[in-house]
Amino acid sequence: MLKFALIGCGRIAKRHSELLGEKIIDGAKLVAVCDKIVEKAKKISELYSIPFFQNMHDMVKAAKPDVLVVLTESGNHAKHVLELAKYGKTIVVEKPMALSVNDAKLMIEKCK
Repeated sequence: MLKFALIGCGRIAKRHSELLGEKIIDGAKLVAVCDKIVEKAKKISELYSIPFFQNMHDMVKAAKPDVLVVLTESGNHAKHVLELAKYGKTIVVEKPMALSVNDAKLMIEKCK
């Protein structure tokens, strides 16, 4: 069973949390969510009885997910992926991956 954690609980997180939280994807389980706006994270947390966090680093350390799903604002994707790469986890990034080719290259290199 792969354990997934969502970073960013905005509009697109609703679909991701449904698929993972309701176990629609075999072998995948939602284990935690994170958002800087606590109310957003708490809403998903309560729906699926999982912990919520305001800090993505605290979430990774506490929930120990296998896969990190970056659903933050597009302009923050590169920044968040570059920060999260140090954990050696699989990272899924909502589109667009990055806002520049240079950022996309940095993300790929850092995640190798």
